[in-house]
Amino acid sequence: MKTWLTYLAAAAMGLAFELTFKDSYIFVSSMNFMAGAVLKLGVFLVFPLAFFTMASGTASLSRRRGRTSFVCLSTVFWAILTSLLLSVAAALIFRLYPAAFPITSTTPKTADQYSGLYRSLSSSTASRLVAANPLTFNAFLNFIKSGDCLLPVILLALILGYAVRPTNEVIRPAYITLNSISEAMFRLAKLIARFLWFCIFFLAGAWFHALREDRSVFYSCRFLFMCLLTTLLILFAVLPLIYAIATGFKRNPYRQLMRLISAAVASFFSVNYLFSQCTLYTDCRTNLGIHKNVVSTALPLHSILTKGGSALISTMSTCSLVYALSGSMPTILQTITIAFACTLVSFIACLHAGYEVVFIVTFAIGLLEVDMGGAQFSLIGLIPFLNGIALMFDILLAGLGTSFTACHLKADCNIVDKDVV
Repeated sequence: MKTWLTYLAAAAMGLAFELTFKDSYIFVSSMNFMAGAVLKLGVFLVFPLAFFTMASGTASLSRRRGRTSFVCLSTVFWAILTSLLLSVAAALIFRLYPAAFPITSTTPKTADQYSGLYRSLSSSTASRLVAANPLTFNAFLNFIKSGDCLLPVILLALILGYAVRPTNEVIRPAYITLNSISEAMFRLAKLIARFLWFCIFFLAGAWFHALREDRSVFYSCRFLFMCLLTTLLILFAVLPLIYAIATGFKRNPYRQLMRLISAAVASFFSVNYLFSQCTLYTDCRTNLGIHKNVVSTALPLHSILTKGGSALISTMSTCSLVYALSGSMPTILQTITIAFACTLVSFIACLHAGYEVVFIVTFAIGLLEVDMGGAQFSLIGLIPFLNGIALMFDILLAGLGTSFTACHLKADCNIVDKDVV
């Protein structure tokens, strides 16, 4: 059975079980416990997968001059382009169909609570930036201590990959060994992706339970409809158009999106970009038919840089918050300024896995020096919904960005057993 079908079926089962046993304390606590456990299990392979494949891919691409630099430059170009365009698109959609954000009891009650949350978030960001810095006292220690960010892993993998380039016969055995380990990691990732539906069942059940318990999304049907409208317009109109133009209309964007459904479902219900990496690696190499060297190097870079989905949802949420607090429609200049601020902050959002939207909105408001009295922290109640949509788009953008790089490098390979209909 196709992976994406098993994922969707598992998500439907999670919803059915949640509706059936929602009043059972034993079931709810067991579901939440298993969701946390399987989330950690899904992330377990990501760091060695990214490290070994990135090192092997860098060593392989370095054999031909200019390919590594093109992968890096195309990744940065795609990240900037998509983040900016999707943020502006969100601002325009909001102006066409404005909706006030449902501010609930999750908002801090006092200025001290707000300042405490902001300081905690700032301190956490600073410490994570230090941990990702390869020039600290012990860079290897940062690598093994990295908990939820691929940045230090990628930096060390780039150094190792450059050192293992097969420039002479003495180093060739090391290159062959690293390449074999990389192939083994891809094979293991594919095996895990096939059985990840089991995790999706628990994650989907916990996701629906968290949304039902908070009920914030149901306080404003107009806001919910605006989110769904934005998702559909971006998914079926804006995103395919961007990809088609970027690739010179050489590939069908809707077919590419269809082949990334598994990774999109995994990221939506896990609300964690790391959890879906095994499935995303498999989808890019197997379904999209991209050479493993390009997948190995481009995909990790996209995972930490390409946050257009997070910028999109953050722009929409910030505009809705301003609308709810002021009671009047933000001006065109204000909405566009918010879009640019969210785009700028999104490039370091990978440091806060699972809380990207809250992080971007909070720091974008701070960057614009707008006093909301802590109302932006009402986003916390809607994390499963808003961050789920944001990460779904981030994962789709990462897969399409890797395909964009492969298209211009002509790095396609023929995969016989594709996991698509």
